[in-house]
Amino acid sequence: MEFERNPIAVEKTEVTSFNAFLGKVFLNMFLGLLLTAITAYLSLTSGFVFSLGKWGFIGFAVLSLVLVIATGLLRNNPLLSGAAFYLFSAAEGILLAPIFIVYTGSSIITAFLTASILFGIMALLAISKKVDFRKFGTYLFVGLIGIVVASLLNVFLLKSAGLGIAISILTVLVFLGLTAYDIQKLEEMAYTEGNAFFGALALYLDLINLFLALLRLFGERRE
Repeated sequence: MEFERNPIAVEKTEVTSFNAFLGKVFLNMFLGLLLTAITAYLSLTSGFVFSLGKWGFIGFAVLSLVLVIATGLLRNNPLLSGAAFYLFSAAEGILLAPIFIVYTGSSIITAFLTASILFGIMALLAISKKVDFRKFGTYLFVGLIGIVVASLLNVFLLKSAGLGIAISILTVLVFLGLTAYDIQKLEEMAYTEGNAFFGALALYLDLINLFLALLRLFGERRE
């Protein structure tokens, strides 16, 4: 004898499962950010960051990119994916350490708090599902590619302060959209591979890029 599934019970179970998965994602994102902050502090106080030089930073940048890719490729293996995510978080701490030399502490705190508030607003908007941000995915990724290309051109060729400001503004807008997009995509992820580390990586990158863009726009540099 077959019994029909209770649609209310099924919906409640799915919502509970997604909320549990989302909780794991945010926990890992928080731990990743904490590891980044600790690594940045230790690399500064130990003087390690000053000994790296240009090629040392390039090496850590390449390592970070490799670890981002590895976190995605290994997402069917939570143990290896988690290790790659936390190694990436530590490497980012070394790459971000110089901002404490360039910008004042109050500017860094203000930019991070502002980024966190904006991130939270977009997260709540995404969870409410009043807007389907997934349909904007193509435009957001095109905008992301545009930011990368324009940034490289500005750093190596144009060196324009005005273009730098425009890129930072676009970065804020794109990563606000990507925050909402990624959170809505997490619901699909929760019922497929269910890898909280890969989800944490996506949100970590959204918040960090939002923070850095705001810091470039409004941060007060040390004299």
